[in-house]
Amino acid sequence: MDYRDTGDVRADLREQFLRSASALSEPPIGPLYRAVIAEAQADSALRATLHERFLRTMEQSTLARITLAQRSGELDPDADLTYAAEVLCGTLYYRRLVTDLPIDEYAVDGLPKMFLAVNAR
Repeated sequence: MDYRDTGDVRADLREQFLRSASALSEPPIGPLYRAVIAEAQADSALRATLHERFLRTMEQSTLARITLAQRSGELDPDADLTYAAEVLCGTLYYRRLVTDLPIDEYAVDGLPKMFLAVNAR
């Protein structure tokens, strides 16, 4: 799930998070993802594979998009974007896997808003 680059990092984050939320919430990916996460807790090889092939890929994709925004002047040049990418991605996964809270437009809109409030120039 690659990011589009419309020149508006808020819009691009929102679009990506809505697509991810949909995938995590609906069959076949949603239930399968929950099952793989559960199994990964007891299988270190599966956990490493999940991290390398999925989670790291999503974090790197997010990092690439927000780094581009930083280079174009949309974001604070001193912001630690590696950690920000982990937080942005992790919030969706946490909400889906650990809580009963929905990943709806309200939740998705809050992520870029919070991120930009801290990191915008």
